[in-house]
Amino acid sequence: MSLFPVTYSLLSKQAVGLHIQRNYEIGSVVKIQYFLRGMNDTYAIETDVDKYIFRIYRADRRSRPDIEFELELLRFLSANGISVSEPIPGKDGAYLSGFNVMEGTRYGVLFQYAEGHEMPIHAAADSYRFGESIGHMHKAADQFESRFARERLDMEFLIDQPLSIIRSYMKHRLTDCNYLSEMATELKKRISDLKVQGLDWGVCHGDLHGNTNAAWTEDGKLIHYDFDLCGYGWRAYDIAEFRLAREIHSRHDPEEVERLWDAFLRGYCSVRSLSENDLAAVPVFVAVRQLWLFGLCFRDSEFVGIADFDEGFIDSKMQYFKRLEYV
Repeated sequence: MSLFPVTYSLLSKQAVGLHIQRNYEIGSVVKIQYFLRGMNDTYAIETDVDKYIFRIYRADRRSRPDIEFELELLRFLSANGISVSEPIPGKDGAYLSGFNVMEGTRYGVLFQYAEGHEMPIHAAADSYRFGESIGHMHKAADQFESRFARERLDMEFLIDQPLSIIRSYMKHRLTDCNYLSEMATELKKRISDLKVQGLDWGVCHGDLHGNTNAAWTEDGKLIHYDFDLCGYGWRAYDIAEFRLAREIHSRHDPEEVERLWDAFLRGYCSVRSLSENDLAAVPVFVAVRQLWLFGLCFRDSEFVGIADFDEGFIDSKMQYFKRLEYV
């Protein structure tokens, strides 16, 4: 009997543990846990020496050159004084391990464990430190060059692709689909107009919400990790995710959003300048980011199930978009 096609396979944690034991010089593996299913699979590893993270990328999302770009960026940032969770080479010197599974080849990478703790940002001082840290990251990344290709975080990626996915799940809500299409057209026009005046473009982290993806140490320092969404894009888009996260976590309290956003900008601009045009673009990219996330939820429903993305979910998203004042 032939094997039935699959979209997604989960690697055995025991087999992953054996692979790590055989292929890395990090001591004896004493504990392995399947830690998180997200845009990839994450395993928490403990040895008799230290703790580590092993990430296995999805075959449908990341090719080998995609991942090589990310790892090259991490090593570059670390070499230039940015605290990041670095990849760890195997005994053969290679950073990537290939696993042949039903849906294709999935690649695994061992990372340093980011010591510290995730922390929601509610204090202006923390927002300032986060902005300062991102300023240093962007400043260092301005000098980065890679041998590997990586997708561009452009209008095709951020607007056209998610809108196409959304339409396929909302054929029964034609009025809302038309509204989103008109909104997308306006967003693209706004971005095109801003581009004419000049927008900062460079390597972006891609997921700078400030709630996770950064570990805070006891002395207030930050270690950044999870660069899976990195790529070349507008810096205004990269920082717009931080503002969107503040809107969501404050439950759209304008006073708190502005307080934390102002602190973030002061921290960022203490290291690296932002033009008035880039700042004017942030509200547009906040809407763009929310549209992209909307599409991502539907796209990943194939892996996590459609149950949470029901009519109530669609209603909440549409209410958000219809409240926007700058589109």
